[in-house]
Amino acid sequence: MTTIAILIGTQAGARLLAAASEREAALSAEAFLLRLPVRALPAPLWVQCADPAVSGRLTGYLNGLQAEQVRERDARRV
Repeated sequence: MTTIAILIGTQAGARLLAAASEREAALSAEAFLLRLPVRALPAPLWVQCADPAVSGRLTGYLNGLQAEQVRERDARRV
């Protein structure tokens, strides 16, 4: 079992999420990011895990999720 920590920065402070699996980490971080106001995105985030491949996948996924939200936000402004 892997322990994964994800730190997400917000204007109100940092939020630390911990999970025992990659799936659990992705779901909890995604849920948190989707609750943030879109204007607060992209939020800085750091993923720490003993397995660099897991850290890389989660970082890429969460950054991509935020990028998609930002693109949708910007498209609505046009």
